[in-house]
Amino acid sequence: MNSKKTKKDHGFLRLLKLVLPYKVWIFLSLVSMIGYNVFSAAPAYYTKDIIDSLEQKPDLDSFFLVSVGLVLVFGMKGVCHFFQTFSMGLMVQRLLNELRQQLFVHIQKLSLAFFTRSKTGDLISRFTTDTQTLQAALNVGITGPFRDIPRLFLLLAIMLDRSWRLTLLTLAVIPVAALCIQLFGRRNKRAVSARQESFGELASLLLESMTGVRVVKAFGMEHYEIGRFSESNDKLYRHNMKSILITSYSSPIIEIIGAIAGATILAYGGYLVVHDVITIGALASFLVSFLMMNDPAKQLNGFNLKLQEGLAALQRIHAILDTDVEIHEKPNAHSLERFEKEIVLDIRSFQYDSKGTPALENFKMTVQKGEVIALVGSSGAGKSTLINLIPRFYDVTEGSIRIDGYDIRDVNLRSLRQLIAIVTQDTILFNDTITNNISYGHPECPEALVTEAAEAANAHDFILNQKEGYNTLIGEKGVLLSGGQRQRLSIARAILKDAPILILDEATSALDSESEIAVQQALEHLMENRTTFVIAHRLSTIRHADRICVLEQGQIVEIGDHDTLLAQNGRYKQLYDLQFREQTRD
Repeated sequence: MNSKKTKKDHGFLRLLKLVLPYKVWIFLSLVSMIGYNVFSAAPAYYTKDIIDSLEQKPDLDSFFLVSVGLVLVFGMKGVCHFFQTFSMGLMVQRLLNELRQQLFVHIQKLSLAFFTRSKTGDLISRFTTDTQTLQAALNVGITGPFRDIPRLFLLLAIMLDRSWRLTLLTLAVIPVAALCIQLFGRRNKRAVSARQESFGELASLLLESMTGVRVVKAFGMEHYEIGRFSESNDKLYRHNMKSILITSYSSPIIEIIGAIAGATILAYGGYLVVHDVITIGALASFLVSFLMMNDPAKQLNGFNLKLQEGLAALQRIHAILDTDVEIHEKPNAHSLERFEKEIVLDIRSFQYDSKGTPALENFKMTVQKGEVIALVGSSGAGKSTLINLIPRFYDVTEGSIRIDGYDIRDVNLRSLRQLIAIVTQDTILFNDTITNNISYGHPECPEALVTEAAEAANAHDFILNQKEGYNTLIGEKGVLLSGGQRQRLSIARAILKDAPILILDEATSALDSESEIAVQQALEHLMENRTTFVIAHRLSTIRHADRICVLEQGQIVEIGDHDTLLAQNGRYKQLYDLQFREQTRD
């Protein structure tokens, strides 16, 4: 029970911290709300005087003054409503804009491990549905306490002035309504949390099926994916309906409680009028005040439901913001301006999970500047793990990686990654122009250098054949280009970066022979005068490497050049012969 209370208080505290920086707008909204409440309650207050005066045959001027007064009251109420709505809307939009920015900035700082654990669709839903839910909660949740609660007390004060007896009767109903509002809010928060999680799952499934549509169609799995989507969609529907059900029955219940109380007040008020305890005007004023309480009471119920939804959404957003940045940069980190000597890999152990088995163990190697190191081995041997450690996508569990004597954990991350260019099998391109994809990371780069990089990557000719040349939009993930063309653009991007350390992760394994020749020529140009780590599926492409490192189960089993390893007749020879036989069969 205590832990739940602490968690709830924590949510309110965070909501308060979000709102407090906007004190000026809150103050303007608060002043407007006070005016709105005063002008809202005015008709209830003056009802007594109007009705009591009707018993005395008033003149025409009195009716005229009352009419003008009503116009002024409702006019001022409208003005106050405008300023309150506008100032609150502006504050909420600024707050959400800043929160989305904070969320995106924090996500950019998180390690690769976070993204491997998270579902992309679920992360996107934090920016979309969760922020929209929070927006609705803030619009209602901040307005509710400052507009509706004061109005309730103002109307209660009028009611007390008209009849303390009827007021006591009314106060007996309020705890029942308050209890119902709290119960409905609690149930709705649980329903909304489940709904938001279901939406994240649905978004992830949708993203997977769309990005993998070629595989889905190739294996004839459309019906399977439709079934998966239907199941997830139905789950979201059920959670949505739970929330709708709570919203649907909560409002009528509050109204029924109010109707029972109103009927009781009318009967008892009639008794007081008959016995001359109060006037008809006082009873009318009391009833108008009581009926006007119905709206803020219902609003408070809606406010509580929306607030609980908002707290659930805020909790999901802060689950990301509270995620630790695993790859920390030290305050006085050294900035590596250039790479001059060597990279020393002394990895005693690395594991993705503290309870898992090491993905790399006892890996020791010194790589001199300009060397080409090839990494081979069966799937899961630790090749990709090693190249992910060099740019600090992950940190070594035990041991160190040093560049020119500096432990990379003591180095400024930006300067470290500026020294490294990466070309992978899964080419990452953006739905932008060819120029912007090549110059990614160097947006101010002159066009001449972009063209020079494209020529070096054997990409210039096919780019000129595109509809708009270098200004051609290539579609999401470069879908409008062939695999070889996409790969050559990524190589051009790496050439333009001109980093002294190069990582090639099976950069030609998914290409046809013709594309591979063009890409291989581009890679050879890229590798010139660079320290290169190569993971190659085709062993024929690494025979000229200075050293070939054979990995098995995260450890080095053989190391040497191509001819030396073949002569040893060991694991490398087995892999080479196996691949040669497969190529012969083809």
